[in-house]
Order: sequence, then C-alpha cells, then structure tokens
Amino acid sequence: MTTVTDLDALLVAPTFFDDPYPAYAALREADPVHWCEPWRAWVVTRQAANIEVMRRPDAFSSAGYELAVLELIERARPGAAPSLVAHYSTQVLSITDPPVHTRLRRLLVSSFTPRVVDRLRPRVTELVDELLDALDDAASGPVDVLSRFAYPLPALVIGELLGVPREDQHRFTGWSADIVSFVGTGAVADPERVDRAERSMAEFRSYLAPFIASRRAEPTDDLLGLLVAPARDTDRLTDDEVLATCVTLLFAGHETTANLIGNGLVALLRHPQQLDLLRTHPEFAEPAVEELLRFDSPVQRNRRRAADDVELLGRAITRDDRVLAFLGAANRDPAAFADPDRLDIEREPGRHLAFGHGIHYCVGAALSRLEAPIALNALLARYPRLAVADGAVRWMPNIAFRGPREVLVTLS
Repeated sequence: MTTVTDLDALLVAPTFFDDPYPAYAALREADPVHWCEPWRAWVVTRQAANIEVMRRPDAFSSAGYELAVLELIERARPGAAPSLVAHYSTQVLSITDPPVHTRLRRLLVSSFTPRVVDRLRPRVTELVDELLDALDDAASGPVDVLSRFAYPLPALVIGELLGVPREDQHRFTGWSADIVSFVGTGAVADPERVDRAERSMAEFRSYLAPFIASRRAEPTDDLLGLLVAPARDTDRLTDDEVLATCVTLLFAGHETTANLIGNGLVALLRHPQQLDLLRTHPEFAEPAVEELLRFDSPVQRNRRRAADDVELLGRAITRDDRVLAFLGAANRDPAAFADPDRLDIEREPGRHLAFGHGIHYCVGAALSRLEAPIALNALLARYPRLAVADGAVRWMPNIAFRGPREVLVTLS
C-alpha cells in the first residue's frame, strides 16, 4: 500500500526532475489531491481537478502568492533584494484576480494581438536560419543545441517584440535563467538563488526603464510602445506595471518556448519513428507541437491559493492553503488521453493544459506556437542525422518549469 510518506518521497526524490511522470501516475492513482508536507501545498494531478482549480478564481485565487514569495525573500536575504520585492509588490497579471486581472489582461491583450505576432513569422524564420548557420560553425564536435539554438531564439524574438537593440538581446537569456531558477524553488529559501534573481531583476528593470521613458515621449508600434500607450478609455499601465509585465513576458514567455523546443527535440530523438515521420512530413509540425506540449509540458504547474474552505475530489482544503495544479500530470491523465505515455504526433487533438486554462490562459501561447514549428522543422531539415551525443540529458531542478540544462548533439 502506498502511504502519504511514500508519495512525498516521490516528489522530493533526486530522480524526480529527470522523469516526474512515474510520480504523477502514482499520485493520480493513489491520492490525486495530495497534501505534500515538504512543499506545504496540495498537489493536484488529474486533468478534471486541474481544470476545476484553474476555472474557479473565486475558490482558487491567484492573488496572495506574492505574500508567500515576499516572506521567502525576506527569510533568505532580509532587506537585500529590493528589485524582487518591487516586482512582487506590483500588481502582476499572473498573480492577480478580477477585477485587477481583468484590467491588466485587457491592456496586455490589446498590445499582444495576432497581428503583432503574425508579422514576426518572416523574422522568426530569418533568426532560426542565422542561429543554425552559427551552429554549423561550431559543429566540429558535439554542441549544446539548447544554449546555441533553443535558448537564444525566443530571447531574440522577445527582444524584437520589445524593440530593444539586437546587440543587447543576448543578455535576456541570463536574466531569464536566474529569475526562473528562483521561481521554481518551491518553498525553499535559497539565498544563492535569491541573490542571482535579485541581480538579474535589477539589471533588467534598470535596462528597460529608459526605453519605457522614451516610448512615453515618442510612441512606437513595437510591443513596448503599445504597452505604454493609453487604451481607448485612457487607462494605461503604470511604469511599474509595464516593468512587471515585461519581466513576466521575459521569464515566462522565453522559458516556455525554449523548453518547448528543447523538450520537444529530446522527445523526438528518443522516439526515432516519430522524428522520421516529422522529417518526412514537415506539414505535421503544428499538430506535432501540440503533442509535444502535451507529452512533456514546458510549464509543469500553476499555483493557486484557496480563497475559502473548499472541497476538491473529496479532500477538504482550508482557506489560504497553497494549491499546485500540475499541468504535466494532467496532460498524462489516462482519463483524458488514450495511452498518454506514448508520443504520437498524429494523435487527434485533445484539450491539453500546457498553456493553462481559464482566465489565466497563457497570453503568449500564439508566440510559442509560431516559433516552435519553424524551429523544429528547420533543425531537422538542416541535420538529417541529428543525434544525442552521449545519450544523457540533464534536467533543471525546477518544479515549475521543465527543461533540459543542456542537450549535447552531433550534427550531420
């Protein structure tokens, strides 16, 4: 019989980050709404329960998380992380409820329209080719396709969206990595991660501030210019809200797309028949990306707080308890997907939760769906015998974002 202690041990085992899916399967079967004592949070693993959590902001609030983060920062580095404190003290889209969330999302969505995204398609193709040309120059031995291709691509795209100089865009990857590392610590007050995140948060905010001021003075049609422009009803984001939104776009948008490409490539290399199918039929790229999102989701969990005492699948959740909706587990739920542990790029489209659900559905989903098919098709076409160099992939120790630390490949 599986005990609560056994389930907790699965979630905090060193092997969890290499392959979390056996742990998810055990939780879905034995305790799909599980109180994890080490994380001090409820872990939700079935798809139906995940949807319930994400569609009910009245019961499962996104607000209040900032208080726990601010407490964690203070425990780790008392008084020594002003930029992190400033970010989490601002009303941020991902950690607010209506009506605040409604206002912020309306202002952001009006700037992040399909027109803004679609006009990037030719430029994304050019950037992919540029990065692959640079990869060719480094192909004397195994190369890390993550750091040289999957990671820089979305940073360059976000930089182009914001309208910042190309020569500065490489800095985005370091800032993103440090902030993401902090976000995925769970309830652990890690001073080193706080220090790195504080440094990168301060640098990014300082870097963007003069660009925001210039857009206020002289409007532009890039994303940053649209973010600072007043809406039709004269409402507009404050400077702090623009900064917080750009930080969120950086670490969430960049990390999601980079990990989608990295996870997707690893999955395809581990399933050579599926890789050959995509290489032979590049027109399958868009549905293939949906299956890759489901199979190994770049965002593994959404966080919520119980707004009141509530019951979920028979478990009594107390007001203010932390609730973690594990999207990665929901996307392997056999109640929602037939044979869910099998990668099948021809699978009939299902309702995966890789980009969330409800009012917090990922604003940048269209951008990831634009970049990933172009990137994967170009990579497979350029290198017909692409292979993992040593068969091993090391994964980030992060409960929020799932992605490899590096993917060493041989190019041919």
